Amino acid sequence: MTAALCAAFAAGATTAANAAEIAFSSQSDFTEISLNIRDTYNGNPDSIELEVTLNQDAQQRMQTATSAALEQDLTVLIDGKAVSTSRVQSAIDAPQMRVSISRQAAIALLPNLLGVNGASPPATRPAVAAAAPAGNPEPLFAMPPVEAQAQQVVPPTVTDSAPEAAAAMTAMTTPEPNAPQEAPPTVADAAPEVAAAMTAMTAPETNTPIPPLLPIPPTPPDLGAARAADPAPSALPQEAAMAPAVVAVESPVPAVPLVPIPPPPPPQVPRWATGAWLPTSATPSPYAEIYSGDAVAISAHAVNAITCNQARTQVLESSPQLVRLQISKGSPCIIDKVQVEQLRIRPSATPGKVTISLYGQGDDMDGAPAIEGSYQRKP
Repeated sequence: MTAALCAAFAAGATTAANAAEIAFSSQSDFTEISLNIRDTYNGNPDSIELEVTLNQDAQQRMQTATSAALEQDLTVLIDGKAVSTSRVQSAIDAPQMRVSISRQAAIALLPNLLGVNGASPPATRPAVAAAAPAGNPEPLFAMPPVEAQAQQVVPPTVTDSAPEAAAAMTAMTTPEPNAPQEAPPTVADAAPEVAAAMTAMTAPETNTPIPPLLPIPPTPPDLGAARAADPAPSALPQEAAMAPAVVAVESPVPAVPLVPIPPPPPPQVPRWATGAWLPTSATPSPYAEIYSGDAVAISAHAVNAITCNQARTQVLESSPQLVRLQISKGSPCIIDKVQVEQLRIRPSATPGKVTISLYGQGDDMDGAPAIEGSYQRKP
């Protein structure tokens, strides 16, 4: 508790005739509530200290009220009950407040401080229990429910009835032993007038034309007989036309997964173009072959000659009629004094011979080669 608050309420309770008032609600204005019931250092045993923490709105109202009531009496009301009246010595702006109240006031405020008043009232007892006599107290424990058992009811017979009722029913149904049997009344037993009338109604008149015989109507259907089976659907064209048409739904064809087509393999140097090739003259001698030019050795990835040391090649085209090889830029190749850029190899009509065309740098690749000659496979 702040010193200002303790000093403000140190004077104790006084008369509230002309005192100012400030009202608080224990449910909406107090955020914390403490009740000191017994204190060793409290000289007044009938006094109980109530310590509360005000929210911001209640603290502002407390500061305004104490500022306006300086050197005057201020009565504190909690939940509509006056709990203390003290002289204000200074304005109070702290959130904590300590008030000394009597035991009677504490007892009256305790339900509100505990929030008991806001609880729901106990449920009322049913009207049947209220109407019970005072001398019949309600049992503490309810009796368990009695389980009802179903029984078959048999109607009473003549033998099960009382003897007098059985005898009376037997006498009504049993004929007397010597009583004559009565015959059904006939036309002769009736009075003469009634007999004459009945005879006139039944006897046909003379010379009365007989009505023609009419055909006997067909026998009415027996409603109790079993129902005949319905005709087949094929015999009822109208019902067949009204029946919904059955549409055959083709089952969906399962989708075939798309398999990527692999790229075609890169062109390769065919076997007929690989090997070591020796140049030949245009008119070979009948005694020996005359060689003019450098020999050329062609492999799958390189070309070799006297001044062309394993030059790396790239296959541009490969077919049974033509093979085009591109010399890599980093592999210089000179054949027959030509800086070769491309080689073209064609098979010859003579087995074991080919025609090799050499294209140099700056030549028209679609035109005539720099050098072209006939080569035979080295034995």
